[in-house]
Amino acid sequence: MKYIFILALSTLICSCSKTRPAIIGDNEYVTLTYKQTGCADVWGYGTTDSLTLIKVAGYLNANGLYNAGLFIKNDGVPEACLACVCKTGKAIIVNTLNSEALKAKYAAAGFK
Repeated sequence: MKYIFILALSTLICSCSKTRPAIIGDNEYVTLTYKQTGCADVWGYGTTDSLTLIKVAGYLNANGLYNAGLFIKNDGVPEACLACVCKTGKAIIVNTLNSEALKAKYAAAGFK
């Protein structure tokens, strides 16, 4: 139920302000992953996963990065350090169009 709410909220936020870029091809969508840090992410840090997704969605919208879906997966192992750049074990997953230009912009933001 929690994930449905998060997905619905992020879809609502992300779908309101941008147009879908045109693309041609068989593999229209691609999934990209960003390994969340303790506090060094460019969009800031939310105290909950829901707030983090809202911040990520706002950052993506502000930078014109189309996304068809956005969620957090918590199945990694956190790094044993307290620095801001240490990984939390969570991954931010985004589904977007399989466009080289979009993938390059996402890569600049740390998504792989």
